[in-house]
Amino acid sequence: MKNIFFAVACLLLVSACGQKQGQKQETSKAPTPEVKAEEPVVEQPVEAVKHEYLSQDLATFDLYGKVESVNYDQGEHVLPVCVQFDTNGKVTSIVRTGSGGNKENAEILYDGLDKIETISFESDDPWINVLTYGDGEGFQAPVTYTTTNQMGNYTEVTYQRDSTGLVIGIQREESIHFAPVEDNDPYTVELSDFDSKGNWLLCTKKWGDYTFIIKRTITYYQQN
Repeated sequence: MKNIFFAVACLLLVSACGQKQGQKQETSKAPTPEVKAEEPVVEQPVEAVKHEYLSQDLATFDLYGKVESVNYDQGEHVLPVCVQFDTNGKVTSIVRTGSGGNKENAEILYDGLDKIETISFESDDPWINVLTYGDGEGFQAPVTYTTTNQMGNYTEVTYQRDSTGLVIGIQREESIHFAPVEDNDPYTVELSDFDSKGNWLLCTKKWGDYTFIIKRTITYYQQN
């Protein structure tokens, strides 16, 4: 911000009242008002807003607000998925739509702490998706997401988050028949197009020469 300084004019007043003729006139200067320099304005850093999840299932899918559904569009090579929630934020269905329009419901299993532990589709058998969480208090977003089977094959991603909980990076590990794969280049992740609830609508992942785009369309329950 540019500072604008104004010039201040000081008037010198000479009084001749009551002086006799021939008397030397005395002049006096009015004291010059002290002009104080403006103090520089220091902009305070804007504190990042940390949103709160309304339920554990909404935290699992990284969603804020009273969400009714979220649709994931991941491009032509990945089937779209729709997740539905009830008014308490509990998942009621996870549906994947095939290329022919056929819809397939996922099987959801919870752990003893009411967190979603596995998500699986029958057509993916024997592959399942396993989620793990941190030990913090309150509703927790997943720390790792692993796609695995019983033959020693898996791909595990670990989410790196900033102080507000936004994903800023992903570390990836892979194994084929129990043998670790050495080419584990990290993803770079950019979340953008946030809505008024703080939910991201566009995710850009880059891994080597590959770029993956995920779009989310979110609907909310009407507030009474």
